[in-house]
Amino acid sequence: MHAVPIDLASNPDLCFRVDSFFVPDAARAEFDAQMRQNLAVLETLAGFRGHLVLEKAGGPTAFNVVTIAAWESSSALEQAGVAVRAHYQKVGFDMPATLARWGVKAELGNFCAPRRTP
Repeated sequence: MHAVPIDLASNPDLCFRVDSFFVPDAARAEFDAQMRQNLAVLETLAGFRGHLVLEKAGGPTAFNVVTIAAWESSSALEQAGVAVRAHYQKVGFDMPATLARWGVKAELGNFCAPRRTP
């Protein structure tokens, strides 16, 4: 796993892919294996800065796994999305169908720090 330095003063263009999942216990091993395969692809892409996986420790949310991938810029994040979709098509991975088969619920999004005026 890569360290994800979040130093927006030095790297104001950092952007993040934040994916929140509810993963049933019965699907967790397959989900984790797919997550490792996805990370292997992400690590090859330009602008990738790191990845973090968080597991729910408490609170009212139904999500129990959150992944955060850091990218050097919004452009790198957008290009990564194109590359990942192309990879999925090449290997025949249908993410929506697979998540549905596993009973996984997901909310996915791209985030960047807001620009503030001095």
